[in-house]
Amino acid sequence: MKIGIFTNVYKPISNGVVSSISALKQGLEESGHDVYIFTPKHPKFKDNEKRIFRIESIKFPSKEKYRLSLPIFRKSVNIIKQLDIIHTQHPFIMGNYASFFADIYNKPLVFTHHTQYEKCTHYIPFEQKITKKFTRWIVKNYANKCDCVIAPSESIKEILVKQKIKSKIVTIPTGIDLNIYGNPREGLIRKKYNIRPEQKLLVYAGRIAKEKNIEFLLCAFRHILNKRPNTYLMLVGKRNRKNYLVDIIKKFNLQTSVFLVGHSNAVQNYYGAADLFVFSSVSETQGLVLVEAMAAGTPIIAIDSPGVRDIVNGKNGFMAKHSIKDFSEKVIKVLDDNKLRERMSKNARKTAADYSISKMSRKMLEVYKSVLK
Repeated sequence: MKIGIFTNVYKPISNGVVSSISALKQGLEESGHDVYIFTPKHPKFKDNEKRIFRIESIKFPSKEKYRLSLPIFRKSVNIIKQLDIIHTQHPFIMGNYASFFADIYNKPLVFTHHTQYEKCTHYIPFEQKITKKFTRWIVKNYANKCDCVIAPSESIKEILVKQKIKSKIVTIPTGIDLNIYGNPREGLIRKKYNIRPEQKLLVYAGRIAKEKNIEFLLCAFRHILNKRPNTYLMLVGKRNRKNYLVDIIKKFNLQTSVFLVGHSNAVQNYYGAADLFVFSSVSETQGLVLVEAMAAGTPIIAIDSPGVRDIVNGKNGFMAKHSIKDFSEKVIKVLDDNKLRERMSKNARKTAADYSISKMSRKMLEVYKSVLK
């Protein structure tokens, strides 16, 4: 089968959507299928993968690392004609091109709903109530043109159903490479940062952005630190605004207890080093980092929200209310109880085993086959 994936983001960008595409591409290719990626061109980046088609692009006005693709497909149109499936990752820009080609060449169109777009409209400098309403309208209209919509979690599927999306909706989470995330070298991290075995370590990994609710996490950590002073927090991920977190950390007097790690290509080692993975985002569709952390045997404390509640079940971690008090108390409860933490660690690994790349890619292939009938 020849599968064309249309996406606004791919390498060198690092985020959950890119991780999802990479995992799907790996799983499909290991099953003998040809996967073609159509994505904006990054002038200084050279691909080392096969079948990557870069579309001419311009800089995104407010985000330097992102690119806006232009409708110039003359070098790839012959390949697009030969595709069996067109699978888009977004409902706009590359998603619009995907829809156009699906229409003119009579190809099935599959759409993965990666993002709760209305929760990211703060990046658009317009009146937010109108922007959110318009965003929901765009997503709904686009989804209803597709042969199938992929929801990364059951809770997101429920949201899409409530939005009256009429297309078939199938839940398929993103798969992870268990060989990578299940075998962390945790000792390297504690040694690097001089954190002793008896000291407690909390880790967050992901984008450091407003919608990830990091300020809440720092507020909660300040409360935790007041009660358990022998505790550290690591924030692993690239920051959108460089001084934003530094100012908050100084304001809360957390300079000696919080590490701003930045992006890491070996994030599994940070998961493995942690006593707990802490997650404060309320805008997730799946929360891929939760599964990655669980594969390393790290229990989770996360705010109860869509995406999270599909994964965290009280046996592999706890969900907390969107409350500093409740979140802090749940973290302290697990930190103080070694036996509970060990049980949760074992259960976390069991949960992650259901999210292998091979399992998820097989499910996606079933969707492709169903829309080709």
